[in-house]
Amino acid sequence: MTLQNRYYNVFFLISATVIMLLMMFALCSAQSDTSNLKNNYSIYKATLDSILNQAINQNPSLQASKLKAESDRASVGTIGISPPQAAVEFYQAPITSFPNPFKDQMEVDYSLQQEIPYPGKIGTMRLAEKNRVKMAETDAQTTKQELIRLVKVAFNELYLIDRQIDINSQNQNLMRSFEEIARKQYELGMGRQTDILRAQTELSRLMSDSIRLAQSRQSTVAMLNTYRNMFVETPIATIPEIAPVRIMLPSLDSLIFIANENRPELKSMQYNIAMQSAELASAKKEFYPDFMVRGTYKQMREQPDDWALMLGLNLPVAPWASGRYSAAVTRSNALVNQSQAEYKNMSNMIASQVKDALVKVTSSQAQVDLLKTTTIPQAQQTVQSAIAGYQTGKLDFLSLLDAQRMLLMAQLDYQMAIMNFITNQTDLERAIGILK
Repeated sequence: MTLQNRYYNVFFLISATVIMLLMMFALCSAQSDTSNLKNNYSIYKATLDSILNQAINQNPSLQASKLKAESDRASVGTIGISPPQAAVEFYQAPITSFPNPFKDQMEVDYSLQQEIPYPGKIGTMRLAEKNRVKMAETDAQTTKQELIRLVKVAFNELYLIDRQIDINSQNQNLMRSFEEIARKQYELGMGRQTDILRAQTELSRLMSDSIRLAQSRQSTVAMLNTYRNMFVETPIATIPEIAPVRIMLPSLDSLIFIANENRPELKSMQYNIAMQSAELASAKKEFYPDFMVRGTYKQMREQPDDWALMLGLNLPVAPWASGRYSAAVTRSNALVNQSQAEYKNMSNMIASQVKDALVKVTSSQAQVDLLKTTTIPQAQQTVQSAIAGYQTGKLDFLSLLDAQRMLLMAQLDYQMAIMNFITNQTDLERAIGILK
């Protein structure tokens, strides 16, 4: 080998190494620039808040649940005493006057009748309906919290896809650099043509992944647009990378206590128990009679006018009628017991959800720390070592590709861990009922 070739080879090795180190720095620049990540979080939060506000104000399902609560609220006013009944009776009209009731009639009776329920019946019915309204309102709150959770989960999925797209693009540049190094090595007689082909194949795989990621992004954007009741192709800007913030978590007992106080599902079940209890009280009052009052004014033709007053009541204790009221009481009592059992079951399930969410937040936070402080730096060092080994002929190209894939997997795992961490925080907030 001539002196010129030796100088060229040394220059190439040095320049290629510098290029690769610069590219490795570019791959992780977002992770190392703390100030940029802090600024990015404000952009992330502002974008998420905007989408959430649109979803809360425009989502048809949430609007429907609010309208149901409004409808139930109006139904309380429909419960009350029935309106009075007025009647006119043409009495002792001769056949010859038919069909004119005003001709030669002997008597015209004018009456006004009012049914009066037993005291307390209307009150218990209204109490049951008021608790039904509160159920509908808390159900609307449940729908709202679930919508917020779905929006945040989809938004975090979009965040991950954007990070995968960035990492894929950076690795495509890295693989092009690998291809160039393999080509130079081949030209200098220190490599093989198959190395160039392997680099091209790996680059093609990355490009294929980028197409798949673009399709996934479109689908996730469409889902977010559906949640906020907007045209499915409404664009959403690329979400910048953020740094996860370590959080201090209360104890499990504290979180379960918060959940029992705030979960709208539990509040809805409490109102359901109150409603069923009021309906039970109303069913028991059906054994008491309702009253009827009727006043009649009689306009006589050949005699002085007179009036009449009637007082009446129904007899629910009659043997042929009491069975239906007993069955209603039995049914209402069973519904109360059922509601209480369902409440206890839901309380246990929520405690389990809180425990599961807490464990996931803790483990995902630990995974983020491990990947950031250990796995990724080790993978970076492995790639740098593999580049140097390949350039000096100590490693083959497959070893270099394996090192690159390990780094790619570590970077993807890191972003996946961040997505899981912030999503698990959302699930924990949902589990304790404070998601806003």
